[in-house]
Amino acid sequence: MKSKQGGASFLSWILIAAMVSAIGLIAARLAPAYIDYRTINTLIEALPADTVHLMSKGEIYEALKKRFLINNIRDLDVTKILTVDRKRDGTALVLDYEVRQPLIYNISIVVAFNKRFDFQ
Repeated sequence: MKSKQGGASFLSWILIAAMVSAIGLIAARLAPAYIDYRTINTLIEALPADTVHLMSKGEIYEALKKRFLINNIRDLDVTKILTVDRKRDGTALVLDYEVRQPLIYNISIVVAFNKRFDFQ
């Protein structure tokens, strides 16, 4: 008796290709936002921890603007995404921003980033 082996049909291969393409499209749209976020985290953490409390808000923003320029982060403004919170025992930098990426037609993906950096 002959057994008939059945594989995936043409339609199932098309569906698999469509799902892989959709996941690839979403990853391609979100990857730059996450790369920028990781770079910004690294830049803020690289600030000299012992002198951040002594720096003025303008000096902090200016130092980060220079680092943003060097690291090719041009579409985000430091003064809009970062808040300097001064307290007696230290300074906190609060990173809070959203990135909106168009996906297809009128559908967009919104990614929100929020992190607090404490310096003493």
